[in-house]
Formats: sequence, C-alpha cells, structure tokens
Amino acid sequence: MALAAWLLTAFVLVGCQTVPPAFGPAPSTSRSAAARLDADIAVLAAPDVSVRQRLDAEAGYRDLVAGRLPDLLRDAQNPTLVLGGKTVPGVLAPEAFAGVDPVLGSAQSRPGLHRFGVGLPLVGRLDTGDANAPPGGFRMPLTLVALPEADACCRATLVDPQRVTGVRTSHGDLRVAMDLEAPLLATKATGSRFGAGLWNLLRPGAFSGDPRIVFLQPFDPEKTPLVLVHGLLSTPRMWTPLVLDLLADEAIRSRYQIWFFYYPTGQPVPLSALQLREALDAAVAAHGPVKPMVLVGHSMGGLLSRAQVSRVGPAEAEGILPGVGKLPEDSLVRRALVFEPRADVSRAVFLFTPHRGSRLASNSLGTWGIRLIRLPDTLINEVGHIMETLAGLYGGRLPTSIHGLSPDSPFLRVLDDTKPTVPTHSILGDRGRGDLPNSSDGVVPYSSAHFPSAESQLVVPTGHGGFTHPDAVAELKRILKLEPAAARKPAARKGRVRK
Repeated sequence: MALAAWLLTAFVLVGCQTVPPAFGPAPSTSRSAAARLDADIAVLAAPDVSVRQRLDAEAGYRDLVAGRLPDLLRDAQNPTLVLGGKTVPGVLAPEAFAGVDPVLGSAQSRPGLHRFGVGLPLVGRLDTGDANAPPGGFRMPLTLVALPEADACCRATLVDPQRVTGVRTSHGDLRVAMDLEAPLLATKATGSRFGAGLWNLLRPGAFSGDPRIVFLQPFDPEKTPLVLVHGLLSTPRMWTPLVLDLLADEAIRSRYQIWFFYYPTGQPVPLSALQLREALDAAVAAHGPVKPMVLVGHSMGGLLSRAQVSRVGPAEAEGILPGVGKLPEDSLVRRALVFEPRADVSRAVFLFTPHRGSRLASNSLGTWGIRLIRLPDTLINEVGHIMETLAGLYGGRLPTSIHGLSPDSPFLRVLDDTKPTVPTHSILGDRGRGDLPNSSDGVVPYSSAHFPSAESQLVVPTGHGGFTHPDAVAELKRILKLEPAAARKPAARKGRVRK
C-alpha cells in the first residue's frame, strides 16, 4: 500500500498536470516543510553553489509547493509579497482563474522564455467570454511564490512573472521564476485539428464559424497588435515556432500583443482579404481604440495584408471584373474588389509573398487543385447574378484561391499597380542558390516576391516555408523594433536588398 501511495503521488507531480482542489498537503509537518523550503531558498541565494545544487534546490522547492498547491492558493487570496519594502503591481487573485496547472518541468526551447528563481510556474486558465479568445479560453503565465514562516509552512502570493521579477526573502532579494513557454504550448489560439489546413482549402464552406481574429492573450490597450496572417493550405498553428522566438525577446513581448487571422484558404483571394478587413473591424469595435497595427503575412497571407494598406477604386476594379462599379455598394463582390486602405495600420511585412503570382498555381498541379476545391453554397448564391461573367473569366468555374495566385490573376495585376500607404518590408528566399534575379524559394520566384517600394528587403538562403530561419527571425525582430519609436512616414522610399 505504501508503494501504491508513492506511485500515485509521483504520477500527480510529474510534468504539467492539473491539480484538483481536493489534493491535500504533502505528508510532512508545517514546521519541517518550512525548514525544507527555507533550505532550498538558501541554496538559490548562495553565490558559490554548483549548477547541480541550484537545479536540485529549485526542483525541491517546486515539488514542495506543488504538493501543497490548493492550500497555498487559498493563502494567496490574502497576499503578503514584499519587494524592496514596497507593494508592487502584478499580484493576482487566484479566484480570477478557472484553474491552474503547475509546471514542474518544460522543454525550455527558448531561454528568453524562462527565468530561474523562487516560485512555482503555473499555467492559469482564464475564461473571459471574449469573442476573440481562443477556444477554451486564454492560457496565462503565473508564478506562485511561497516563503517559509516560523509557525507555519508558508505564506504565498500569486503573481504575473512578467511584472513581478523579484521577491524579498530572509536570504536576500531573489528573482521570481517564470515560464512563458508552457502557456503558449497549452493554448488553442494556434491550435486546429490535424489536416485542417487541407480541409479548409478543399472545403471552405465547412469552415467552423466565421473567419476571425484570435488573440493569444487578453487585449491590452497599451500594446501594439501584431497581426499574423497565414497562407494557403495552412492554419495559425504554423506560427508557433515564430511566436516562441518573438516572445523570447523581452523588448518585443513588452511592446506587442499577438493576433492571429484564421480563415479557410480555398476562397477567392479578394474575399479572404475582405474577411480580414471585417474581422479586424470587429476586433477593434469590440475592444476600443488600438495602437496602429503591424501586419505580417506569409505567402498568400502577404497578399491579404497588402490589400489592407492599398486602395482599389471602382475604375481600377473594372480591370478585375467588368461591371463591378454598377453593383450595389453593399454587395459582397463590390466590397471585395473596391476598398480603401486601413487607417489603423502602421507597417506591413511580407514573408515569401507572390505579389505577381506563382506558376505553380497555373500548371497541372494547380489545375488539379482547382478541380478539387468546392466553394460554399452561400458564396455561389451571393454571386449568382454575375455567375456567368465570373465563370467566363475563369474557364467556366468560379474563381478560387489558386486562380488568385496565378500570374494571370486580374486581381493580382491590379493590386500590384497600387502603392501601399504605410512602410513595408519584404523577406524572401532563394534556397541558398544565389543568382538573385533568377532565384526562387521553390514556390515563388524572386521576380514575384521582390517588392520595389519596400523600405527593406532581405533574401534568406531557405525555401518557401523559411519564415522560421534564424536570418528571417532576426530581420523580423529588427523591423518590429522600429515600432512604435519611428514616426509614421510614407512608404515612398527606395527599396534596399539586405543579404
């Protein structure tokens, strides 16, 4: 029976597990628990201990706090955290969260997402009812700081480790532990079922819900929205490695809040651009004024982003669809093809974007893909009155996203004649082969990805999916640090090649 009890305790304490409220304290007395906690803190405070001693002390501290988690969370309802003798912001109420999951160990793939020190990192589950929240609510980084007391086990305080970085102990001021990676990996903001990207391409009408903006964390009016727009055959899940890299940089995570645009990629490109526009409008309307956004689009997502900072008037739209200017202003087709640039975007970054299309969209593979895509009945009904005109322009079929990525796309030709109203930047790939004018990332040729009016252009020795290449990540970080310090200026600057 003793062995069974030990195994049960070990199972609960391993990994990142939800601790049920009924889970009681460890089998030690309060006084001995306080002594153990104090001993671990003393090791963490000592300047001359080995790395192994420090790691063992930290693991012992976390195990002890996790074993008493329900009791300590109750104690944290009346926090007594002291830092430098002053009350600090960032102290949180445990009852504000639907639950917490202790983090006893994690992959630590990005050092900037972790801070060793006193405290048990937790993943807090926050249900706000926010329309832009991920499915299942937000996942927040928390740290439960517990300090020993003479007549009891501990006094505890729940904190936001991004705002509370240190705590005063009897052994001196120490850093508060932090784990930002576990909440990101636990969130469903980037999650989607396996194969969703392919299904959303082939059956856009089966897309669950409306195309939408999903926030990684609760809206913060003091931070700049960084809107990530995925491309063909993809979902927001593709952004996870890049988001980890960005959040590992304190200057970026303190300045930006990350928003994802999730949409079915089989639709016509102008329609998806309209849905991005409307989803941003809805998010702004729901949360009030926002700081000027930065748009980052990969591949087809770059085209949707470019449409947000460009103007296509009725006269130009006639080159896409003859007669569009005669349609009612509230018609879906007219709203998709006639648009003004957004006034709440300050900068756009194009990653491996086919501004002038890709021949892969018009070869036999693209033709095969077009035949497999089944557009939603609602869209067919919406454009029924101009069905013959549209079908005549696209080989007897309604246009799909693959049509829209062809070099022969009327929409791309018209969009390419526009000039973005904000500074833009371009990151593209050549697979390390050089020969820049004739290079390609394997999907998009340089002649299509090159954006002459961009403030900067970086060619990365990688393929079409290379937005996580270290050079691409470093360049994106450089660009993001231009905001909001740089003043708004027109994008009419000569592009430059960085390589």
